[in-house]
Amino acid sequence: MTLLRYTAAALAMLPVAAFAQTAEDEIVVTASGFAQPRSETGQAIEIVDRDRLDQLQSATIAEALKTVPGVSIATRGGLGSQSSAFIRGGSSAQTLVLIDGVRINDLSSPNGAFDFGALMTGNIGRVEILRGPNSVIWGSQAIGGVVNVQSIAPVDGFAARMGAEYGGYDTQRVNANIAGSSGALEGSIGGSFVHSDGISALAGGTERDGYDNLTGNARLKVSVHDGFSLDLRSYYNRATVAYDSAFGVGANGLPVSRNRQFVGYVGANFDLLDGRLQNRIAYTRTDIKRIGTDPVIFSFNNFNVRGTIDRAEYHAAFDLNDALTWVAGAEYESSFASTSFEGAAPDIARNQMGSGFGQMILRPLTGLTLTAGMRHDIYDDYGGHTTFGGNAAFTPNDGRTMFRATYGEGFRAPTLTEGQPPYGNTDLKPETARNFDLGVEHQFLGNKTQIFATYFNRRSNDLIAFSSVTGQSENIDKVTAKGLEAGVTLSPFDNLNIQASYTLVDAINRSAGTNFGKRQTLRPQHNVSLTADWQTPFGLSVGSSVYWVGDSFDDAANNVRLNGYALFGLRASMPLTDTLELYSRIENLFDAHYTVVAGYNSFGRNATMGVRAKF
Repeated sequence: MTLLRYTAAALAMLPVAAFAQTAEDEIVVTASGFAQPRSETGQAIEIVDRDRLDQLQSATIAEALKTVPGVSIATRGGLGSQSSAFIRGGSSAQTLVLIDGVRINDLSSPNGAFDFGALMTGNIGRVEILRGPNSVIWGSQAIGGVVNVQSIAPVDGFAARMGAEYGGYDTQRVNANIAGSSGALEGSIGGSFVHSDGISALAGGTERDGYDNLTGNARLKVSVHDGFSLDLRSYYNRATVAYDSAFGVGANGLPVSRNRQFVGYVGANFDLLDGRLQNRIAYTRTDIKRIGTDPVIFSFNNFNVRGTIDRAEYHAAFDLNDALTWVAGAEYESSFASTSFEGAAPDIARNQMGSGFGQMILRPLTGLTLTAGMRHDIYDDYGGHTTFGGNAAFTPNDGRTMFRATYGEGFRAPTLTEGQPPYGNTDLKPETARNFDLGVEHQFLGNKTQIFATYFNRRSNDLIAFSSVTGQSENIDKVTAKGLEAGVTLSPFDNLNIQASYTLVDAINRSAGTNFGKRQTLRPQHNVSLTADWQTPFGLSVGSSVYWVGDSFDDAANNVRLNGYALFGLRASMPLTDTLELYSRIENLFDAHYTVVAGYNSFGRNATMGVRAKF
């Protein structure tokens, strides 16, 4: 707790001296589904852009998310192993993940959670993280939050970037991307490859569980006429993951999962009424397939599963005047899942959903924005559900100080596995949550320092859990999650940047029974992230990171305690020419031995060196 007290004291002392300067207003899309200034939403949104990914030298999106307040990551083993994201104490199934605006949560998994293990940073241009429910815009699973991962966007003219690196555990990475525009066309295309010999996923093993990952991304926009354009996007990932499983021979088992992810987007954008009415119509496709093989028969590691989502949507944003904007949309979704274990006949499940939503954005006074919305979804298997939400954002001084308040509702529809035969319960209701949060941000020291703090409180009902009494999923759990997110960004000099954040999360089981009052599994109560980066006068950039995680538990009864840990890292980069840069990093500098998930290994100290080029 000493580190925690020192961190809190430092954050409290920083605002003593105050200066003023208007900050750049970032553009976000997760609040309303359309691009809007971040200053016009009361929701807590964080942005990790390409420059920040390069600065941190993050190899995976999961590593970058560790620096975001309110987010914790649990990885079961080495590179490529299953990685779960928990936002504000919510479960991994309550985090909605988008790639270039397309839902990629895995319908073939029992709870529909997204596995961040395969998501590398090579050709990612930006990650937008909305913390808290926003099911009015995004529908099911947007309870804990929304993570929107965007590939590198097209640019004016021509730009290219490429990189290669080599590190511990024989880890090799290469990536390349080109982007540009010419006349009516603008596009971006890229690819990356990753290989690692890895570590034994389960503790105590002597064989390494390796990993291979091949990823491709492409975007094309065609301006057909003034105010009318076609938009094409695609993302493909193919990975081979060697892992250990308790449903086999243990830490020296040889199961392998061959995974494929694909998302596609075909859309049209058109403006009417002199550009005041923006329209977007799109068809999206998500296709996820996993094939598992294991020499051990009847280990449940021999499987063939697939999940698909076909989705048609229409969204509109209408500026009635400078003070009022209406956002509305209608969506249709058809989902499919096929699951087969040990060569048995596959279990097939299907579902269809229709939904409509509306949201009003009102600007009654300079600096004040009020938002309110409603959504209704109708599912084939369990019926309808209505969601409400609203927020307010106010700045009295052109963005130097921001006050935010949000009331949001979220829901998660039962997955095909949870809600349909042979294993599902057809009487399930959706999980629901009600959340409010209050936040403030302030910029001072001539925009060289920004501080923020947000209090959140969420109550979740009808959570879906397996019942040993009935032998199927039931709406039996309740959870409260409340806490604080606070942080500071400090740039006392143009060549020095310091970012620190602290998260307090109390995610408590409120279900009747023996586990009432116990903390949720794998949700650490305390989390601190600190990064510092300095560019020397002769071009060398050096940086360090500290990531501290408090104690957590790995069972519902809180009998399996996971001790807290601290990880230290160093990094450096040096430009060799105007286009070429050499970089290196050391992770887990002090070779800490720590456990994120009970029984699973974590990386020890390892070093990486690489080169990247921009044209």
